[in-house]
Amino acid sequence: MKPLLNVCCLLAGLVLSQLALAQSAAVRSQLVAQRIDKVDGKEVLNPATEGKPGDILQYSGTYRNTGAAAVNKLMATVPVPLGTTFIADSAEPAPAQASLDGSRFAPTPLMRTVKQSDGSERKVAVPLSQYRALRWEVGTLAGGASTVVKLQVRIDAPVAAAGTKS
Repeated sequence: MKPLLNVCCLLAGLVLSQLALAQSAAVRSQLVAQRIDKVDGKEVLNPATEGKPGDILQYSGTYRNTGAAAVNKLMATVPVPLGTTFIADSAEPAPAQASLDGSRFAPTPLMRTVKQSDGSERKVAVPLSQYRALRWEVGTLAGGASTVVKLQVRIDAPVAAAGTKS
């Protein structure tokens, strides 16, 4: 499963760095993926060098303002890689917004309208496995300051690369 994890980390890191650069040249970002293991009944964070279905990963996005001036309206975004499922209530700090496509965000839990057989409509929760990114409204980040956002995902299954068969 190492290739799945490597692809998830690389993809997430590229997206995270692009989002930070789009916000301000003074903002630098770093994404760290760690596997959550249970040791003696306690959660322990270990480097996520390998992963397999069922493993829980924690993504921590650190946003650092390397400039002297404050950066306003900062939005911190962390992708949820394909082949993983966002774990409910794991976003820190709360609240976070979620997206199914990485560009349109709404408060969690995401809801969609479903048409019933009688023609009526009702709102249902979107499965967490369909979330593709989370976003936090950081607001103002002072010069020299940093902030960290976190989320957890469960590895579901290997994701085949484009043009390959799984």
